[in-house]
Amino acid sequence: MRERLVMAMRFSAVVGSCLLASALVSQPVNAEPAKPANYPNRPINFLVAYPSGGGMDITARTLAAQMERVTGYQFRVENRGGGGGIIGNTYMATQAKPDGYTVGILANPTMFMNILYQGAHFTKEDIEPIAGITFEPVIWATRTGSEFGKMDFKQILDYAKNNPEKLKMGVIPNASFDIATRIVAKQTDAKFTIVPFPGGKPAIVALLGSNIDISAIYFSEIAQYVKDGSLKALAVADNKPLIEDPQLPTMKALNIKMASSTWGADRFAAVPKGTSKEIKEYLSYLIEKTLADKATHEAFKKVGIEIEPKTMEEQQKTFAESYGEVHAYLKDTGQLKASQ
Repeated sequence: MRERLVMAMRFSAVVGSCLLASALVSQPVNAEPAKPANYPNRPINFLVAYPSGGGMDITARTLAAQMERVTGYQFRVENRGGGGGIIGNTYMATQAKPDGYTVGILANPTMFMNILYQGAHFTKEDIEPIAGITFEPVIWATRTGSEFGKMDFKQILDYAKNNPEKLKMGVIPNASFDIATRIVAKQTDAKFTIVPFPGGKPAIVALLGSNIDISAIYFSEIAQYVKDGSLKALAVADNKPLIEDPQLPTMKALNIKMASSTWGADRFAAVPKGTSKEIKEYLSYLIEKTLADKATHEAFKKVGIEIEPKTMEEQQKTFAESYGEVHAYLKDTGQLKASQ
């Protein structure tokens, strides 16, 4: 009980300090481009390639609500989950109309894993990024009241090394969750029983229900459970401290070699190839304007997300760099599709 209280107080202090910092943020916004004729004249769909309740869904729904407030236009969220994102991403790349009414709220490196590892029937050229929203690294979490809730991450890795495959680890397959976990396992000789899930919410349900022991997850997906003491965050799959919980051990602190700002979710907005320049520029401006708004920062903070906005040009650069990193990783590990 005492541990839960301490965790809740720690969570509140971290969130409070982040909220204070966000009040000081002031971001310039590019000049408003010309509004495309008769656009938009109906609600705009945000397509999410994962089930409702997960980090991507939370990001899209928070952004949709704030964009309605800032722009006065209507936004809807459509979930097309399945296959570790491949179903929704394939729809976005090959079936969505390039008319500005379907905007993907997408994530890398997951989408590039669809292409380079799973052999998806689309290429990175079929998607055109228009704005960056945030980068959220993978973390690992467990139930506070479980035997692993009494351990730190290093102790858990030692347990998994000495008790091969006894520890059940939940991951979303063919994505950052899976890869970050396997990188850790390889370098520490920890051996997990990997349990696949289609999205963050099902994994959380399984974790809370004691069906798995640990899950690779996003902080935003478990923020409420960390706050109430049900779940305990263990470590972050990055080399810099997690903004929402700076006390979590990083990979660098644990002497685990892992690329920085790679294995997580680079969440961004994108449209299908062929969308007009005028619509892309206008949508990019609307998103940029919304993300620069102080109230938007606060709304994202409340759901455990620290936004890191990028312009269309900046996100397109990140998009290209991420593709190169994923390609190199898969080639080095012998998992790259022969045609790539």
